[in-house]
Amino acid sequence: MILRRITQHVREQNWTAIAIDFVIVVVGVVVGIQVANWNEDRQQAARQANYLERLRVDFVGIRDRIGEHFVVYRDAVEGSDLILSLLRADEQALNDMAFDRAQMARAFNGLVQNRIPPPLPATYVEMRSEGQLSHIRNPELRDVLADYDRLLGVLQEVARTVGDTIVQQAPVVQRHFVSRNVNDDAALSGFRIEVLAFDLAGMRGDRDFTVAVSVLQRNAVNSRSLRQRQLDLIERILVLIEKESQR
Repeated sequence: MILRRITQHVREQNWTAIAIDFVIVVVGVVVGIQVANWNEDRQQAARQANYLERLRVDFVGIRDRIGEHFVVYRDAVEGSDLILSLLRADEQALNDMAFDRAQMARAFNGLVQNRIPPPLPATYVEMRSEGQLSHIRNPELRDVLADYDRLLGVLQEVARTVGDTIVQQAPVVQRHFVSRNVNDDAALSGFRIEVLAFDLAGMRGDRDFTVAVSVLQRNAVNSRSLRQRQLDLIERILVLIEKESQR
């Protein structure tokens, strides 16, 4: 209808009406663009809010999951300290040391088990593939998510190396333990190793055993340190997500 009116005004050479029609058209176009932009911004904000909530849920789940990892590494470090002190003690000191099979079992379980870090959150992977990370308004949150991505690559590589080391050293450690696998729903792996007996004299006379325990202890210390860095980043991410969600 506007086009017909403009055509008619041109034929009539009604320049004032033509100017008015032109202004109407321009204003209509500008308003239409602004409405479309506003609608797109609103939809993008809704998408980001949804992504942030899903990210929060993902990272809370990862944080809870790696809590069990710390238990394993704690048992490995404390247990290997106990075993190494038993190996290095003289006969008099050995007689004065107190330990039991439960402590040795925790040490053995920790030393010969590995924990694979959880993968990147599915929401983060989706946001990255769809180009949504750049829409996160908080640059600090974007940077910390990128830091987490890089750290996880390191964690996965270290976990592979640790796994290879355990495969090499576990048979040496197992020489002096009698054990069996038992189902345990409380364990992340679904089972635990039950120690039935151990040969302390054999351990003390086996130099390779001492080396194996020392190597596995270093693995546990390094893995625990990296998991702590992972946990610290997760806590920072959750704090930043909470701040962003309150905007």
